[in-house]
Parts: sequence; structure tokens; C-alpha cells
Amino acid sequence: MGKLYVDTQAQTSVDSLRQELDRAERLVDDLADDGPGTIELLRRLDQIDEGLGSLASRGADVRVEETRFETLLGDVRRHRRRIARLGGDAIQKDRAERQPDESRWWWFLDQAVVEERRKAWLRRLGLVVAFAALLTAAWLGYQRFLAPPPEVRQAYQHIESGKAAVDEGDVAAAVSEFELARELTPNDPEPWIWGGVLCEVTVGCSAPERYFEKAEELYATRFDFLLNRGRVYLESGRQDEAVADVDKAIELNPDSGWGYYLRAGVNARDGDYDAALDDLQHAADLAERNGESRLHGMAVTQRAQLLRMHPPDTLK
Repeated sequence: MGKLYVDTQAQTSVDSLRQELDRAERLVDDLADDGPGTIELLRRLDQIDEGLGSLASRGADVRVEETRFETLLGDVRRHRRRIARLGGDAIQKDRAERQPDESRWWWFLDQAVVEERRKAWLRRLGLVVAFAALLTAAWLGYQRFLAPPPEVRQAYQHIESGKAAVDEGDVAAAVSEFELARELTPNDPEPWIWGGVLCEVTVGCSAPERYFEKAEELYATRFDFLLNRGRVYLESGRQDEAVADVDKAIELNPDSGWGYYLRAGVNARDGDYDAALDDLQHAADLAERNGESRLHGMAVTQRAQLLRMHPPDTLK
């Protein structure tokens, strides 16, 4: 059996690669407060990536080095916010000069962090739309600091797992999680709404209305149903459907601030921050007029957060 030939230059290059890995690992461990080390780190990641590709094409055994590189990249991901903060404008400047391929994602950490924060805020904006009067007795028990039954705790876990699966694009897993939640708490409308929304995008599921009809039965009014279905559409990223439901809800009850609060979430996700700010202000005004202190506080808080994220001079 013949031996795999690896030239001496490749062997020397492996040593150089290991030194680059050593330096990069130290840079991750010792990120300086002044930031210059971040740019050096990103440049070294490029060199390591190029070195691994070159050596592998020449037949060198770099499995150990590849493992080290993957571990290093994992550390970079964990420290992405710190790296983005320390690198600041220097990352943008160097990226503009180098024009790196998107596969070298470390050059786009600052953009990724901004997007993560935007999505987190938008997720909170959608998730906080809840109505104490519409919750089941078990959820009211939570608010009164009473321990809910085991099946309610389990159902809540399945609902959260279902939402996580939706975020990851795993519709089949999400369908299964919400089905388990319905079995545990059949009088909770939330998993019924999710069942209908997911049915609309699931091959072989042709009757989403049966889920929606059951959910609407569990709400006090059609306004409540439309608003909550609009919220679920918003959470699942289906903007057009969310808009349709929230507009119908506002038409049914224009004096309620909840519809405008939810529409602010839709507008913010669309990037229409001016409209979102207007809706949040209108929601706060209506809540104050109607004596809904909880909604008023939420609308004022979300409006302040949106203004911090998108100051007036950056608004469209």
C-alpha cells in the first residue's frame, strides 16, 4: 500500500498554522479594552482559514488544527458582542477595504449583533401583548403567585419549545409540540391558534379553520381572538396575515389601545418606525383614557426603547 506524500513545505506550513492558532486563541482570551486586538483577530482568522484550505488541498493531515479552529470560532461566536463593541467602526472600515466573502462571517459580527438585538426587541414587542382577562384560571394562578398544576407547567414548556422550533424553521417539530400542549390544556386558546397558523403552511393539513374556530370559542370576543391570532402571525413572521387581523381588530374596537400596540409591532418589523412610534403613542393615550395602567406602561416603555434603537435622525 502506497504512502500519502506530503512535502516538507506542507509540514513547515502546518507549524506556521499552529502558531497562527496560538496567537488567535490568545487574542480571544485577552481582548484589550481599546479594541485594536479585535481587527488583528479577524485578520488572523482569515489567515488560518486560508492556511487550512491550502494544506488540505496538498494532502496534509490537519484534522487536529481544524478541530482547534472550530473551537476557536465557537469562542468568537460566544464573545461576538464584546468583539463587535471593541472593534466598533474599525470593523466596518476594514470590511469595506477587504470585501470578505459572507462565508467569513466573523467580519460581519457587528451586523449580526445589531440584528440579534433588533429581533430580540421585536420578539419582546410581540410576546408582551397579553391580556390578563383572557387568560385561563391556571395562568391567572401564575399572576397570583399560586403554583399551577403540573399539566399547565408541562403545556407551557411545550408551547415555548414549539415557538423555538418555529424560530428554527422546524415546522414538524413545532406542530408536535403544540399538539402536546393542546392535549394537556385543551381550554388554552394559544396552542389552538398556533395549530391553525402552522396548518396553513403544512403540507397535508387542509383544515386550519377547525383550530381557529376552537380558539375563538375560548376567547370572550372576536376582537380578542383576532388580536391574539395577529400576534401569533407576527411571532411566526407572517406579516401580511398579521396586518389583516390587526386591522380587523382595530375596526371592531377602535377605542382599545391593544390593537394599536400590536400594529406597532407589525410596523416596527416592517421597518416603518415612524408609524410604530405613532401607534405606540396612540396606544398609550387610549390606555390612559381607559384606565389601563398596564398597557399604558408597556406602550410608553416600548416607545422609549424604539426611540433609543432608532433615534429621530435615523428614522425613515
